[in-house]
Amino acid sequence: MTRETHIIDITPDQSLMPKLGQSGYSVPQAIAELVDNAIDARMDGEGLRISLKIGKNEVSVADNGQGMDREEVQAAMVLGRSSKKDQLGEFGLGLKTSCTSLGTAFSVTTSKAGVPFEYVIEYDENEWVQSDDLWKIKLEVAAREAEHHYTVIKVIGLRRYYPGMADNITRDLQRRFAPFIANGDVEITVNKKPCRPETHDLLEDSRQEFEIEDRLGHRVRGWYGLLKQGSNKGYYGFHTYRRGRMITTYDKIAIGEHPTISRIIGEIHLDEVPVTHNKREFIKTSEEYAAAVETLKAEFQELLRRARQKASSDMLNRSVKNEMERWKDSLARAVQAGELKPYTAQVTTPSEAKRDPEGEELLLVDVEQRQSPESSSEPAMDEASPRERLPRMTHKKLRHAVKVKGKTVDFRHEFAPLGAKASWKNWSYDVASGLDVYTNQDFPAYFVTKDKAFYAAIHIAESIAELFVQEAGASAEEMDDIKQLILRKAAAVKDQWIEEEPEAVGPDCG
Repeated sequence: MTRETHIIDITPDQSLMPKLGQSGYSVPQAIAELVDNAIDARMDGEGLRISLKIGKNEVSVADNGQGMDREEVQAAMVLGRSSKKDQLGEFGLGLKTSCTSLGTAFSVTTSKAGVPFEYVIEYDENEWVQSDDLWKIKLEVAAREAEHHYTVIKVIGLRRYYPGMADNITRDLQRRFAPFIANGDVEITVNKKPCRPETHDLLEDSRQEFEIEDRLGHRVRGWYGLLKQGSNKGYYGFHTYRRGRMITTYDKIAIGEHPTISRIIGEIHLDEVPVTHNKREFIKTSEEYAAAVETLKAEFQELLRRARQKASSDMLNRSVKNEMERWKDSLARAVQAGELKPYTAQVTTPSEAKRDPEGEELLLVDVEQRQSPESSSEPAMDEASPRERLPRMTHKKLRHAVKVKGKTVDFRHEFAPLGAKASWKNWSYDVASGLDVYTNQDFPAYFVTKDKAFYAAIHIAESIAELFVQEAGASAEEMDDIKQLILRKAAAVKDQWIEEEPEAVGPDCG
């Protein structure tokens, strides 16, 4: 069989250029691409100034960088061509994709130091797709003073404009180019207003700088700290940078996502980790990324512990602790219910229980005590108001205990970080010390529930039911019914007590 070889033309279709604008850039991302190019064009020993103007019909980005000569400005318009190495705009796509994303037409005006000419290239989408000169564009040349150096990119026919766009772009640039701005390497203004480095309201002494080396010998550096107020909208984690340019915001790299760590904030610089061509994310399948993550996980262990500890203490405020005490008091009463006697058994030792005339057990410690006016320590009033004539109530500390086959078992409760993969609660029983119940603060439901005290009460009731199965002969099938019974009794007692409390007066009631 005879084969022939032919050369075919695979010049891209003329429509490819405008299609670049459909790459999914947001307006701030497109602007950032142009700022990248300006930063790459910095002059040695001279401060870089980048001025942006954002209007309804036009966007422009001007810089006093080194500018471009004829060959360089021509190369800038060629898709995928770039001579840059270890710089921000290394893929040769940013100028074209960002400008066509922002609007239907753009121009590039530039002059290079030492070259006595200004070069202007203009692109119009409508003219481009109808042109017979495929992949050809006009270049205008004008004489200028040789000492001038600048580049001005102007985009018109904006595809998107919205109120507050300039402010949104400013916030993005302040975050995205924070290292350059903070170091004084670059000055960026938007509509004549300077971009300031982003600041964070951190807990005192929580900020820590780090510089470590991964197993590939690459440097990983940055800083981290704890915010005074955590975010429930995901605004925590790390801004990641590559060679000074932000790649991702609020990245959860090496820490994962969990409400307990919502105070963590910081920066990570990964200069040796490759990024995608649009510079929106690192290539996570790369060996460089994997090595960096391994190293960061080891570095962040103590940070994660401190964040979780702070989150736990924040959630357990005074109100929650007081409510928790009320639930434990109510549970201590509930477990004396007659329906539970097959497991609690009747105790006759006087020191452990009192008996009423009907033979029923009373509380281990009196919780309410009605005081007559004669027994009150307060001075008597000649004429008491309706509120003052109410019976007075004092609330004494109730022993939190349950009978298990006649033995008094004290129960205690703590909120504790048991691990995200552990059960929502755990308990331990010792004949000498009693029952200890732990609510897992790392369990996802702990952060979702708004009533932490009731959430913990469920765990105590469930643990007591499980203790009855283990120590008092209850069957596993009865366990859930026992838990429900305890909770119903406790809720009824607690509701009654809460209704009485606002009416109560007396020196012990507060």
